[in-house]
Amino acid sequence: MILTVTLNPSMDSIYFTETFVLGEMNRCSNPVKAVGGKGINAGRTAAILGADVIAMGVLAGTNGKSIQTALDQEPFKTAFLSINGESRNAVTVMDQEKNQTEIVELGPEITEETAQKIVATVIDFSSQQKELPIIALCGSANTKNERLYQNYLYQLNHQLGSEIKVLTDLSGKQLQHVLKGTIKPYFIKPNIHEFSELLDIPIHGKNDVIEHLNHPLLKGIPFILVSCGGDGAVAKYNERIFDVIIPTLDIINPTGSGDATVGGIAFALDLGLSIEETLRYGMACGISNALEKAVGYVSVETVAALKDNIILQETEQMFHV
Repeated sequence: MILTVTLNPSMDSIYFTETFVLGEMNRCSNPVKAVGGKGINAGRTAAILGADVIAMGVLAGTNGKSIQTALDQEPFKTAFLSINGESRNAVTVMDQEKNQTEIVELGPEITEETAQKIVATVIDFSSQQKELPIIALCGSANTKNERLYQNYLYQLNHQLGSEIKVLTDLSGKQLQHVLKGTIKPYFIKPNIHEFSELLDIPIHGKNDVIEHLNHPLLKGIPFILVSCGGDGAVAKYNERIFDVIIPTLDIINPTGSGDATVGGIAFALDLGLSIEETLRYGMACGISNALEKAVGYVSVETVAALKDNIILQETEQMFHV
């Protein structure tokens, strides 16, 4: 089973337009609408592939009710808490040049009380399962507590045991604090720009990523995946390092591709597949999402076809920090 936590779900509207000019009227067709949020997108991907998924988090206000109605149609179970405030909207505009413009609302505040209710729900549900679920903590949170996810890791580890696999798809100060803590996540997935900001080191390509995979901040994380856009990714699994090469395709909408990658990774880990198959599933899901207008959506047939075109080249680290 896979359990995802999304602290800031959204109602996503994706507009496709010929051109997008600031300060002028831009006409476009009706948007593609779907519920978003990193954990929800990852959970949707894993569920489409066939995993047993439950999505948890918070919803607020009128928009939250609309989101829950939409979630009731999804291929996974949900257990969202209702809180004060208003769940956010997120608008993406894609023009014919593949320029992507996003407007994302802040979302409801996650108070300390709310944060504790969520992690207590996760722990209570997980402890009742015959086997511990894979837990994915994904996305932003409108909170004053910059150590919220670090605290979650401590509590999950203490209550569920050190064998729990916690996947994180975080950025900014939340990720920094997670990595500075004594309890590490099983998996992280920064993109190359986030990786550079995280280590405060200029990173210009895959070779730079490989050079810094032994940075002290990354010590103790079994599985690291650094996505590099069209260049694929670099992965480190324990002491093994992979250059992940993906096919060149004409993408439609890359929004949510990172989330779909996490969903594919979670699906493969839940099945106990090899690291090679896990990486192939993750990358194939990311690409499949980019070939769709919808966000956090993959085609089982496309994923199966793409998996065979993911090239893994095991390499050695060129430099140790």
